[in-house]
Amino acid sequence: MTDSPRPASRPAALVLGVIIILLGLVFLLDKFFRFLSIDRLWPLFMLIPAVLLAIVWVEKGREAAGVVVPITILVFYAGYFIWLNYTSWGYSGATWPNYLIGPGLGFLILYFIERNSALLIPAAVLLGLAAVFYGVFFGNTLAVGILLLGTGLFLIVRAMWMLRLRKKAD
Repeated sequence: MTDSPRPASRPAALVLGVIIILLGLVFLLDKFFRFLSIDRLWPLFMLIPAVLLAIVWVEKGREAAGVVVPITILVFYAGYFIWLNYTSWGYSGATWPNYLIGPGLGFLILYFIERNSALLIPAAVLLGLAAVFYGVFFGNTLAVGILLLGTGLFLIVRAMWMLRLRKKAD
């Protein structure tokens, strides 16, 4: 009896092989092109687990949709770190709210997949905090004030509306 790999593992092995070849090319290009140095492109290694998680998601379907959050975080941070490598890590002091944006986007994308409104709460909190901090950092306190007032008013009106609906139901 011959042991053949499961059909589901073939795409994973294929993709992993392609990733390893691409990483080998990055190391080779490092020797020929200064702007493609591994010192700047190391965040690409963060994409390896993201791709492997994406394969799990494709193979298992909706039951593995939760992997969308770490995939989004890894891809977002890889892009952010590459940007910092090519600009200056000195910007990380002003762009630290990006650490809130990564998971916030992950929850938001998962909401669009699962349509579970409970996922909008962490997405809104994380993305809203990032927006507030960016607004304060860039001196736009008017926009931050309007955003906070609007959010507070929305929450109050929604809570009162829900109470009214409950009273009508009783």
